[in-house]
Amino acid sequence: MGNRSTFGSKFGAITAIAGSAVGLGNIWKFPYVAGENGGAAFLIIYTVITLLISIPVLLAEFTIGRRGQSNAFRSFVNVAPHKGWAAIGILELLGAMFILSFYCVIAGWSLEYIWQSAEGGFAHMTQAQMDSQFNDFVASGWRPILWMIIFLILNAGVLCLGVSKGIERCSKFMIPALFSILVMLAGVNLWQPGFAEGAAFILEPDWSAVTGQTIIKALGQSFFSLSIGMAAMITYGSYIQRQESLVSVSVIVSLATVLMAVLAGLAIFPSVFTYHVPVTSGPDLVFKTLPPLFAELPGGYVISILFFVLLFFAALTTSLSIMESLVAFFTEELRIARAYALMIGFGLILICSTFCALSQMPDSPVMIGNLSLFDWTDSFSSNYILPIAGLGCVILVGWFVPKTVVEHELTSSGRYPLWVFKFVLFMMRFVCPVVILFMFINGIIH
Repeated sequence: MGNRSTFGSKFGAITAIAGSAVGLGNIWKFPYVAGENGGAAFLIIYTVITLLISIPVLLAEFTIGRRGQSNAFRSFVNVAPHKGWAAIGILELLGAMFILSFYCVIAGWSLEYIWQSAEGGFAHMTQAQMDSQFNDFVASGWRPILWMIIFLILNAGVLCLGVSKGIERCSKFMIPALFSILVMLAGVNLWQPGFAEGAAFILEPDWSAVTGQTIIKALGQSFFSLSIGMAAMITYGSYIQRQESLVSVSVIVSLATVLMAVLAGLAIFPSVFTYHVPVTSGPDLVFKTLPPLFAELPGGYVISILFFVLLFFAALTTSLSIMESLVAFFTEELRIARAYALMIGFGLILICSTFCALSQMPDSPVMIGNLSLFDWTDSFSSNYILPIAGLGCVILVGWFVPKTVVEHELTSSGRYPLWVFKFVLFMMRFVCPVVILFMFINGIIH
């Protein structure tokens, strides 16, 4: 393990991990979930949950990864007192596979929309025409699959360069680019008639819209945004150098996801309020509702292209981390070259994503119960795999890993304050398991 790859610097580690965290969960999913759950009220609940619950879970995954110095499966074997804990590692790898299966399809949509934007395809299009165009695109089968394949090839191109030269170098470019594009889009909205109303929606809470389901959705959104329970953070944790503070990396990355979510809201909701579109438009918001709205703005041609480039960057940085967890597993467990492991991972996700794309065609037989395979992989991973894996991590680190080991990792051998370790350990032991278990039970009931 002495020759194991690591991130070259703290900044590189933060941008790579932030790249994993700041993905479609922030740009595609957060706006419509916030729109359905009270806007700023949801943002506040989401932020509190991220700081108090998700950070300890993230630290548990980092601890397992850096201490285990291996892939998600082997790190559990190396850290846990009993081999049975490795089942959580396998569960996380399954979560990675399921999430990538539908994630890469959505990422392919972003490439289609970059192409459509560049051709000026959304100009003067009515909402009904936009709905029809998107539905026809998804139902065509072959076009979403083609874009998904291109997206996977781009992933493979970065991953074949390795951790430092591939993932880290790509993230150092894409995360600042993501931030810059979001700031630019939010800035353009300053001159929109609906800016004040849109900003108020994302910054002034409406507590009357909050229900018990709002809290559950905020917890699920936080886990999804931070890539918790999908092997990525355990794998990335094994690449963080010993002298780096896991706590500071976790806090910086978590705050970055919140900031990106706010900026995404400021980039999206002013247009929604300017053109009187319901904020509860749901998952259709980004791909059906926004394109014709952007086209109406001054400079709408450029804005539309930038927005879907933003979506693509967000998808790519996250998919790199999830795919890397599979590549690391195949490389280390099968003892094969990285190129061969990448081919196995590429082929596996290609097959799964193809079926997910085909499941959205009319009268598709690729169904599980009443859900398309696309919707089922999203629902099953979010409601079952992520909470169970997160629960397993905090229980293992909080109760079964020797306290001295956890202290060593969270304080970086005494370099950082002891009180932080004590607080995080308390949250891992007594608070996080209760909250996550509640989330899991709610997911089963609903």
